[in-house]
Amino acid sequence: MANNAGPSRREAMRLKAEAEEARAKRNSRILWISLGAVAVVVVVILALVITQTLAKNGPSADQQTPPNATEKFGIELKTKDVEPAADAAHLVIWEDYQCPACAAREEAFGSVVKQLVDEGKITVEIRTAHFLDPLLRNDSSERAALAAAAADEVGKFREFHETVYKDQPEEGVGYTDQQLRVDFPTEAGITGADLTKFQELYDGKAFADFVKSANDQFTRDGISGTPTYMVGENKLEFADASNQPLIQPTPEDMLRAINEANN
Repeated sequence: MANNAGPSRREAMRLKAEAEEARAKRNSRILWISLGAVAVVVVVILALVITQTLAKNGPSADQQTPPNATEKFGIELKTKDVEPAADAAHLVIWEDYQCPACAAREEAFGSVVKQLVDEGKITVEIRTAHFLDPLLRNDSSERAALAAAAADEVGKFREFHETVYKDQPEEGVGYTDQQLRVDFPTEAGITGADLTKFQELYDGKAFADFVKSANDQFTRDGISGTPTYMVGENKLEFADASNQPLIQPTPEDMLRAINEANN
């Protein structure tokens, strides 16, 4: 009896172990199936959140180009009543709207450049980069460029460009949406239906592709910083190595420097 009872107990223990193993495997399968279902739900929720976020904050599907856009993603400063001379030199100005040196250059030479444009003596395009955004950990340069493009759409690029630099905050502070979509356009003379249109274009990021293309062009052209004034392949130098001025902020001297770079 003793001999027969031993194997029976061992068999019972084996069967019990196999049953527990089978149950464990079954529970494991159920757990993985449940986790898989949860993962699918999480992925779906994340996809919905991302889609909604992009729809809210991303550019609109109807991307536009400013009316005075140039071939390489600048915006031309148009003359008021005068056609430019046939042999007028073309000046390209690279800027970043958060760049303090750009604001200083605009203050010193902005009116001079615009006078030469209005007299038909040169043509000018403003190209904007937003390389300072990641350095300053904000997106103010890009948003200012979007707003400037929207201002061109309502015929106020020149005025808006001046206003942004005149009211530029301390470096790193950045521009608020209140400034870019309300305060600055109002100061630049954008009102009524034009202001409504401007704000719709700004809110919808209608010129996001154009602004990105300008920044990409900045990289392709190998521009090392802002402000940079180019006439063809020649860069205008405003000061020598000892910081002595090479160009005076007068129409005559600015035109001299541009024409020399153009020859």
